[in-house]
Amino acid sequence: MQVRNADRVGRVVRGYCLLLGIGLFGEGALLLLLQWLTPYVGDVRHNLLHVAWGAVILALVTTDRSQLRATQVALVFGVFYTALAILGVITTDPFGLQLGPGENTFHFIVGPLALVLGAWSAMSLNRAT
Repeated sequence: MQVRNADRVGRVVRGYCLLLGIGLFGEGALLLLLQWLTPYVGDVRHNLLHVAWGAVILALVTTDRSQLRATQVALVFGVFYTALAILGVITTDPFGLQLGPGENTFHFIVGPLALVLGAWSAMSLNRAT
């Protein structure tokens, strides 16, 4: 029973990572394209960060489909984006990124959710062994 539960948890975490990767890459790439084609004013660094994270996440979870890999990706992403969310609230332009309330809200959603899912997956892996 525990192995089946671990499989289900692994699918959820991997699915979340795939959704994150596709979403971040797509959103960042679209905004970079808009910045190139129009006088759209935006934060190129922040959009590049989303493209980079999206590409890395997709590369990691598609080249290794294991629950362990998805767990690691979720935890690392979660730590980074939760820290970015906190820094976005307590400082101005962390790492030179122009973060407003919308960006901080997004980071406060995806970062902690990745941490929770990553921790859940790690616990299910420990129970399955």
